[in-house]
Amino acid sequence: LLHVLLAASIIAVLGAAALPRARSLYVRAAVEYEAVHLIGELRRIQAVSRTTAMPLYMLGGTAAGAREPQLYVRGGSYEIAPHGGAGRAHRMLPLVRITQVTADGKPVSFDRNGGIGQGRSNMTIRIEAEGHARDALNVIIDSAARIRLQRGGRDEE
Repeated sequence: LLHVLLAASIIAVLGAAALPRARSLYVRAAVEYEAVHLIGELRRIQAVSRTTAMPLYMLGGTAAGAREPQLYVRGGSYEIAPHGGAGRAHRMLPLVRITQVTADGKPVSFDRNGGIGQGRSNMTIRIEAEGHARDALNVIIDSAARIRLQRGGRDEE
């Protein structure tokens, strides 16, 4: 019985030291994964927008309306939808949250040259884990249509 208690106490001490480190490792990996996934989605939307952002003219010379896809950041997740339509939502991994720092509430869309739609300047989307603000990453879309990842959790521009 003494050996079992000794083994249990050793496991408890090692677990107490290893669990915070494991959580920190998970947080960094999850935030990095979600940021890279978002960048991939943004680049895909940007590529599709190059072909769909131009107006399509129907018979009689009337424009068919907007067709470019848009990304909405809502409630800790994001949704990709065609203009005015229903899309698909991406749920973040546990503990990971996404917020739109600039242009809050407005969808992310691109024009036919790949630039940010609606004539906006830089746009920042922050991905972080609860209680781990120092491990946050910013996905920045600048006015020259470059999408980049910024470490450190805050915009230095």
